Amino acid sequence: MGDVRSSHPIFAAALAGMLGLLVGAAPARAEDDEAAPVPPPDTGVPGPYVGYAARPAFGRETRACSVRTPVCVHASSRIPGRTVLDVLGAADHAWETLSGALGLGTPDVDPEDLAYHVYLVEGATEPAVTRVSARDVRSRIDRARVFTVLDANLRAGCRRDALVARELARAVLARVAPATADGIARAQTTYLAQLMVPCAVGLAADSAQIFQSRPERAVCDARAFEVGTSPDEARSASAASDAFMEGAALFWARIDAAFGRAPASIVMASWALAPTMTDVGSKRWHDEPDAFDVLRVSFKNALSTGSTLDDLLLDSAVARAFMGSSDDGLHQLATQTLGDGARVPLDWDLPWPTKPKRVAPRAAVYPTGASYLMIHRGTAAPGTRLRVEIAWEEHALFRWALVKLDAQGRELGRVAIPTRERATEAQMTLVDLDHVDRILLVGVNAGDPSYRFDPDDEIWEPHAWLVTLASE
Repeated sequence: MGDVRSSHPIFAAALAGMLGLLVGAAPARAEDDEAAPVPPPDTGVPGPYVGYAARPAFGRETRACSVRTPVCVHASSRIPGRTVLDVLGAADHAWETLSGALGLGTPDVDPEDLAYHVYLVEGATEPAVTRVSARDVRSRIDRARVFTVLDANLRAGCRRDALVARELARAVLARVAPATADGIARAQTTYLAQLMVPCAVGLAADSAQIFQSRPERAVCDARAFEVGTSPDEARSASAASDAFMEGAALFWARIDAAFGRAPASIVMASWALAPTMTDVGSKRWHDEPDAFDVLRVSFKNALSTGSTLDDLLLDSAVARAFMGSSDDGLHQLATQTLGDGARVPLDWDLPWPTKPKRVAPRAAVYPTGASYLMIHRGTAAPGTRLRVEIAWEEHALFRWALVKLDAQGRELGRVAIPTRERATEAQMTLVDLDHVDRILLVGVNAGDPSYRFDPDDEIWEPHAWLVTLASE
């Protein structure tokens, strides 16, 4: 299957109905006559922490404000004026692209001076971060006002411009859906930054490699790497987890490219359809509904009659195998710039099973994570068929697809292995293999069928499988 752009009514309706929210409608007042939104059922799963931060202060300050957009950049007087103006120019470009070409709206501005504030701080602990300064307590849905801190020592160029764009996108998200899980927020805003600053795609090779190197992890995992015992190990694990989240931009880019009407439309829909309601004073945002709830409803029957979020996850897992130098020109051509680093690792690379062979995964698979097995036909006799029998642990639903490849690695076709909602096994015999060079078996953990997947879960339970291969 290639990148087929399709128009789904759910996205059109969602975007039309929530346009006021994204383009900056005034906050709702308690005295409004219309009924307040009804909060979704409380799943008991906490969202990200609600934390408020004070803005940086400088003894002697340089301040530059744009005449095109309501953005001001602050820095110590030690910072060259050229640096301040360059950052202001990058913020201008990001602001205008977010509100113009992408149609995502703008961040909330400070009510005192009607400006959004960016601070250049020497020796900042992170290259770029956006922090909450206040909530709009008058609004009936969550809405936060934020500011951005940028490391003043960042070199001028593509990376700094991309970080400014990413944080401005995060500021828009804080205005419309501040409860979004950290792993999703970082991935989505990284993807948006790549749309706004195209050269950033070429800088994403390292994060893409880290994301692709761990296909068994949840695609929204904010803690993909375990924190070590020493401070250095903790910093290293935190940096790797940040890179994993940024690499997960590939997940959203794939869905957007294949099913969105326009760039960023899937991300826009996930924001527009996820207005959350958190009690004032809560320590955590109440992230219900979340982005996966939006995908779950939006893609019901969208890929085919009876299709669900599970089918979308399986399609995305298959596409993940065709990224970087593995792309065959039919899936995500833009990822070819990422090279070999974006190739997904195989659990098994196997010859044709002249006698039945059983294998287990290299690593247990978390919800939304995937496993990959390659089977080479080699010298298999004409007319030979491949028998596949799969079993997996309870409290998980695995979805599987067999992908036929030619000698150049191009997809010739795929067959999804039928399964039932609470099944723990599936079987299929694959035929018509005479013109096939190898077969890729892709499995995705769609999560526990008894509970909908929630990106805010503190712990996701990984599960294993057993695949038996035989020649017929």
